[in-house]
Amino acid sequence: MTRSPSAHSERLSESDRQLLRDSVRDFLASRWPPAQAVELSGKPQAIAALWQDMGAQGLTALGSDAAEGGLREIALVFEELGRAACPAPLLGGVAANIALSAQRESPAAAALLDALREGKARVALALGAFDGDAAAGRAQTSGGALSGRIAFVEDAASATHFLVFTDAPAGAAIVAAGAKGLTVTETPGIPVPPLAEIDLERTPADALAVDAQRLREVALVARVSCAARALGAAGRAFELAVEHAKVRKQFGQFIGQFQAIQHKLANCLIDLDGVRLSLDSAADARDRGSDDWRVFAEAALAFAGPALREVSIQSHRALGAIGYAEEHEAPRHFRRVHGDVVRMGGAPRARAALADYLLGPAGR
Repeated sequence: MTRSPSAHSERLSESDRQLLRDSVRDFLASRWPPAQAVELSGKPQAIAALWQDMGAQGLTALGSDAAEGGLREIALVFEELGRAACPAPLLGGVAANIALSAQRESPAAAALLDALREGKARVALALGAFDGDAAAGRAQTSGGALSGRIAFVEDAASATHFLVFTDAPAGAAIVAAGAKGLTVTETPGIPVPPLAEIDLERTPADALAVDAQRLREVALVARVSCAARALGAAGRAFELAVEHAKVRKQFGQFIGQFQAIQHKLANCLIDLDGVRLSLDSAADARDRGSDDWRVFAEAALAFAGPALREVSIQSHRALGAIGYAEEHEAPRHFRRVHGDVVRMGGAPRARAALADYLLGPAGR
């Protein structure tokens, strides 16, 4: 999928992007303060209220119109969500806006997109066969109903709808939360709130024919978005570690004066800047309409995974015991980074895609 020259010419300026970052950061600081983030994350009603406020800010429409913000802006907002440890259901919203943008002749798709823009609909994305993880499962449509099992579904607890990608035939199906035959099971792990597994047994759905290439495009946008969110979380943990190193004393000195700490934090800064630049380069290529953006994206993801994990670990070590205190914000950033960088195949999948690009598919 490429972008037209007109979309390219209407891209947001750097000053507009900075205004967007400041606006989102200020909004989240007031609506999702660090002191309340843990408590609020476990309350679907709090997430629903936040999402409606995000609709009023225009954030729930991201992905629907390149003139209103491309992948660079999507990644920027995800970075701020990661920094704030905020589980707003933007992943499903962006996926629906992109996947269904050409499906407005369908009443179900049009209604969902309109409700999304207003912040009234909250979508959980079930990538299935397009996830990239062999354990993700899949679903199939038959006679207007869905059957199958899909794992690694984000935002299921607060969702009003599920957007399920199918591969036989290729398409996207809209399923209402609470639909007959739909069972949602939380799968606790590193991510908070936890991911979920959904079982579909002849579940009524509005099935839409969506080209497999577009579905793969949406999945890659989702992967970049998760990496951007992990970048925000790692960056915030790094900020906390730097501030801690300026005030914590050991052996009569601030720990920031020890070379071992200085070098580790310097390496963290290099990694963070490298990830931000590589993700932004990939997003910019997509927004410019370059067909090569997928290669840039895979390269960025291959680099981001190990780099952000290292930043997270070194920041955690610099914070010491604070990094283990659940009442502090540091542990939730650690969880976010480690949960997001392995999503949808993580860095190994990205490296495999780059190998295919350079050498051709294995077995050829």
